[in-house]
Amino acid sequence: MPNDQTSDLGAFEGLSPEEVRTILSGTSTVRLAPGDLLFLQGDPADRFFLLKQGWLKVTQVTADGQKLIVRIVHPGEFFGFAPALQRDEYPGSCEAIVDSVALVWPRNRWKAVLGAAPSVTLSIVQAIGRKLDEAHVRLREMTTEEAARRVANLLLRLWSEAGESALDTDGGIELPYPLTRQDIADMSGNTLHTVSRIMAAWETQGVLGRGRRKVVIADLDALKQLAGFDD
Repeated sequence: MPNDQTSDLGAFEGLSPEEVRTILSGTSTVRLAPGDLLFLQGDPADRFFLLKQGWLKVTQVTADGQKLIVRIVHPGEFFGFAPALQRDEYPGSCEAIVDSVALVWPRNRWKAVLGAAPSVTLSIVQAIGRKLDEAHVRLREMTTEEAARRVANLLLRLWSEAGESALDTDGGIELPYPLTRQDIADMSGNTLHTVSRIMAAWETQGVLGRGRRKVVIADLDALKQLAGFDD
């Protein structure tokens, strides 16, 4: 790769040195420890980002005060793209789940980055598409599915999105970042009490493994059945 800032980022694969220089013009790097906030809901959307390493969660607080985790940001993904949505403020807050590193562009570089190379434009469009698709899926699940099925579908979706980053352990398949049961509740539209009851039952049944702040899928086929894949 032409630049060590992009050496492990698929979005820049195959680009010429000139294209990389254009894209990286004006960038900076930010490092985050677990729990660090990159931006808050309502902050001026004066930057956009690409996650180089680590994992982030984006949350929103609704008008009635309910907190929702709207997405997990994966390594190699663009995020914070409020300029694409013609927003002047970030619609959610972004927090590091683990030690993370992101590339940062000022907002005024948006058009230059978007037009630098077709592959970068495609990567940004795909990221926006995934965000919209996730929102549609969550809305459908929350309006049509009961609590346990929502949790099962969420865990399967997180496993699928993690791809090769998911860890094969003696206890099963472990998601590559920590999640609390409150996080699962926030993402699935359930209460903490409901999620705790469901996941405790699945641990007893051997569907999930036991682990503090970790999600371990011990029986993938059983989880798929709980999600309704055989219906």
